[in-house]
Amino acid sequence: MNLPFAAGLLGLVVCVVFLFTAIRELRRGKPGHALNAAKIHLGMVILFVPFCLWILANHAP
Repeated sequence: MNLPFAAGLLGLVVCVVFLFTAIRELRRGKPGHALNAAKIHLGMVILFVPFCLWILANHAP
């Protein structure tokens, strides 16, 4: 496993964690900082996952 592939894999793991916590907080629906952060994390995941997949596809061992 080369370094870019490992970085893409780690990025996907981070995105899954952020997505899980963001969805959990959005379902709770309690207004405040956590809800705003969940909305930002959801947008970050949407932008970051395709890039991670692109890295995995181009640097697959």
